[in-house]
Formats: sequence, C-alpha cells, structure tokens
Amino acid sequence: MQNNLTLNPMLQERLNQMRAQSAQAQAPQKTQISQTSQAPQAQTRTWQPYDLPFVNPALKDMILAQMSPVVGLLQTTQGLYKNNLRSMLLNNESTILAVNLRMMNPTDTDGNGLIQAGEESGNFINAVERLDEIKALGINTLHILPFHPPGKTQAMGVAGSLYSPADFLAIDPVLKDPKDPRSVEEQCKYFFDECHKRGIKVMLDLPSCASVEFAEKPENSKLMAKEKDGTDKVPQGWQDIRMFEPWEDKEKKILNRGLLDLHKKYIDMAVELGADGIRADVSRAKPIEFWNVIIPYSRSKDLEFGWLAETYTYEDASPQLNMPHDRPYDQLKAGFDTYYGQYHIFNLWDKKELFNYVAENLRMSNASTDGPKSLIGSFSTHDDQSPMFFGGAPWVMLTTGLQTTLPQINPYFVDGVQSGDYYLYPYDGAHVPNSATDDNNAFVHTGRLDIFNPGVKPQGPAPEIGVFMTHALGLKNGAHKEVINKGSFIPLPTDHDEIIAFARHQDGKTLLVVANRNVNRKTDGTISVPGLKQEQPLQNLVPNYGEKSQFQKENNRLKVSLGAARFHVFEINTPNIEHSGLKMYKQKY
Repeated sequence: MQNNLTLNPMLQERLNQMRAQSAQAQAPQKTQISQTSQAPQAQTRTWQPYDLPFVNPALKDMILAQMSPVVGLLQTTQGLYKNNLRSMLLNNESTILAVNLRMMNPTDTDGNGLIQAGEESGNFINAVERLDEIKALGINTLHILPFHPPGKTQAMGVAGSLYSPADFLAIDPVLKDPKDPRSVEEQCKYFFDECHKRGIKVMLDLPSCASVEFAEKPENSKLMAKEKDGTDKVPQGWQDIRMFEPWEDKEKKILNRGLLDLHKKYIDMAVELGADGIRADVSRAKPIEFWNVIIPYSRSKDLEFGWLAETYTYEDASPQLNMPHDRPYDQLKAGFDTYYGQYHIFNLWDKKELFNYVAENLRMSNASTDGPKSLIGSFSTHDDQSPMFFGGAPWVMLTTGLQTTLPQINPYFVDGVQSGDYYLYPYDGAHVPNSATDDNNAFVHTGRLDIFNPGVKPQGPAPEIGVFMTHALGLKNGAHKEVINKGSFIPLPTDHDEIIAFARHQDGKTLLVVANRNVNRKTDGTISVPGLKQEQPLQNLVPNYGEKSQFQKENNRLKVSLGAARFHVFEINTPNIEHSGLKMYKQKY
C-alpha cells in the first residue's frame, strides 16, 4: 500500500535518487519479499509527589573522548543508581530519543530492508552496542516504544503494530537474543542497567489500546469499551486495536477496577525491570480520575517516576472518532510532568505564532500550584513525517537549535533524525509470504518510522545533523544550562517575519538566538538588541552549516543577512536586557 505524500519540491530529485539506490539493493524479486534471507552541574530542585554505526569519521573522536568519564563514573557508582527522571523533566533537563527496539540494531544481510529468517533482529543485547553513540550525542533519556508481543489478528504489517499489544505484562520474545542464555526479562534488565551506567534514563511507552486478540479473550471482556450495538470501539484509522472502558459506572464516577488493576500491574512490571518513567500513549483516552489513581500509585513505588502525556494543546488532530478531546492542563494537574505540546506543527507557524505559543505554555506552567510543568520538543515524533521533508538537513538543524534554546522544553528526537533518515523503506507495500501476522502486506506509514514491520536500523544521508545536535545539546546540558533551562525569555523585535530572534537571560548572562525561518533563501533584516555594543564579539556556539550568514553590529541593534534555515546562538554582554522595556516571560519555578 503506497501512501500519497506531498514532498518539498527541492528534495524530490534527491529522494528519487535515494529510492533508486534502495531498489538496486533489493533482491531481484520486486513485488514479493523472499521467504528466506541470504546470507559542570547546576543546582536543581527535586519535586516530591503531589507536591549508524557512525558514517561520519568526525564523530568517532568525539565518542572516544566522552567514554573515559563514563567509565570512571561506572567504577564509582555501579550499584548506586538512583532514578531522578521526574526532576529532570520538571527542570527541563531531559534530552530524549525515541527508539524502536526491534529496529535499533538488527543485521540486514541481504540488503532488502526487511529483517527475515536467518537475519538478526534488534534485541536487548545488540542494542547495548549503540548506547555509547547515543550518549555521545547528548541524549540522556530513551523513550522505548512499546516492547510487548504485538497482536497478529487483523494486523497492520508483517510483524504487527507496536501499539497493538497482545499482552501488556509480557515482553516481545523477538527482543531476546537467542545466543544469550538469560530470559528476555533478564536481558531487558541488563539493557536498562547498561543505560543507567551511562546516565541514560529509560521511559517505557504505555499503549492506550489493546490488540484484537486481547479484546477477544473472555477474561478481558469487562475491560473493553463497546458501541451501543455491542461491537468493539475502534479508534479511527486503526483496524488492529480496540479501546478500553475506563468506567464501571460513568454517571457515578466509579472507575473500572479491572482496568486499574491491569495498569497497576504494568507499573509493578516497569519498576521491577528498572524503568524510570512512562510515556502514556493517547493519554486523553483515560479520564483524569483514572490518572489520579495510577500516577500516585507509581510514585508510591518510586518518588521520581516520571510521566509524559501524549496530549496536545489544540484540537488539530482531534477529537478523533471514539477519542475524547485533548485537555493538557487537567492531565498535568493529575500528575503528568510533561506533555507533547504542539511544536510538530511549527512548519505551519510564523514567528508570532511561535512566540505566542511559548508564552502560552509558560503561563500554564506558572499557574500550576504543585510545581513546574514542561513540554517535549515535539518538532517530530514517530507519528509525524520525517522533518527532512520540510527542508532537509538545514531544517532539522534549525529545529534542533530551537528546541535546545527555547524555554520549558525537554528536547525530543526520533531515532534516525540524527542522520537525516527519510524513513522511506524499499519494502513499502511489498507482499511478504512468510508473515508473522495475518497481514502479508508490508504496510508502512510512508515517511515515518516503521512500527509495523521488522525493518532496518534508522540511518540517513546527513550525519552532519548528529554533529550539530551534539553541540546544541552540549549547550543545554553544559555551561549554559541554567540560562536555557531557567532563564527569562525575551522575544526581540525584527523588521522581517522570517527572522526568529530572542534572548535568554539569567543572573547577568545572556544568550542571543538568531535564526532564519525560510528554508529556500537568504533573509535580510534588522534585530533590536537592547544593550548590544558595536564592539561586541559574536562567536556562534553551534556549528555553521549551509549558506553563510553575515552580521553588522551597531549599538542596540544587529543587521543580518541570514543563510537559508540558518540557526545561530551567541553569548553577549547585555546584563540589563531584562529592564529594556521589551516583553519578557519568566518561569515561576
């Protein structure tokens, strides 16, 4: 099944070349996949509950340089690990990478893109091989997409959707390395331990629905939601999953005790395995009253258990059929620490809309009576097209720079973005005779990370993104941590709508961010920067890329000619910028 996709015209020729290269790598059979394969720390507050292999040689030395302190840390803290994910999320210190374990580090010997018999699937053991690479990027949190046995009935794809679990309390046996004698649970714990040794937190993904097999089991009948005619409730566009019924008696506000018990057991499993938190898939599918029970239950097990809500600020894609409205404020009030927000539609915004959105979320967090709240940098998630489609590597680096310098954000990336993966799979729509499900069609959401088939490790043609990401996350995690995570946000006036300019300020220290929203051409204009001196040196703190930008400094203003999609950040000496009379937004906590 081939989906229609509107591509950026500038990238069409390049993508056609990529498809041609992928086609050459496939086995001679074009329409059918063969059944067998060939061959420095800033002070933070702790909030109590209720209160590619690298294809760019330039990255190799960077990884080796960062491995020494990691090894030293293991020698001094092994066995002393303590979760602090919740505090990290609330203090905007989490940098997140979403990964699909079965695609994290497989071996595709025949090059057709599909992992089949005789080839090694991604598993807990070979995934460890990628952790140093991920750590070197500046990632400190893994969002593990669902790792349960997927449903096989009315399935989507030849492995089954990750979000169609047949058993919530089991781990997909595909993730077990058959060469290792340990059980899949023991291998999972080993992988989590290896993450923790490197300072990487682990966040599991709690699916919002269940597979057809799960729903059809008699013992699960009271857990499932029904239409008035007695048929199962099915979310729009997802034939392979069925919805839960959170209420036993909605009018009397009595929750479904069986569903609560299932979710408590899920928490018990997550804590036992060593997980640090949960991302709640389509969190609005459960009422606030439900989360008012489940989240405190998790904190009774681990005070620092973190919670991310997949909920949005506006109704851009909801209410979906059979799904309630988004309501982020109520869910944050129920105990979620951070939520998705709306940055995934940044490509549709102008500068004014961006700044208004930042201010709106700061106001919402400041209105909280039980501590701060935050967002993830959801410029692209596994539900979205690869950001490469909106302007290639320059666009990805632009949005990476924004989400590492805007306030109240925990940066978030999908595995493959660091190298510019378009998620265009050579097996898209192919017929696969030897399917693990009742679907012989290699169904994919074209241009999105594959969650339906046993595919290859994410990898793209632009490793320079990883270099930029490493430096940008280094700003946020390093010497400029306090300014970025807690400093004031000051939008700066410009005379061009495509120029994004703002200042971040804390304790006399200022970062100046200047970016060109236009991915197609240079943009010229003037930025008002109160306190800027003509003699101020400007040194870009992130790598340069693309078309060169030019700057002319004057007292209190900066004339710019910005290369397409260019992002810059400078440290400047403007100690009184907060008193300049410009609009300024501060985080309360």
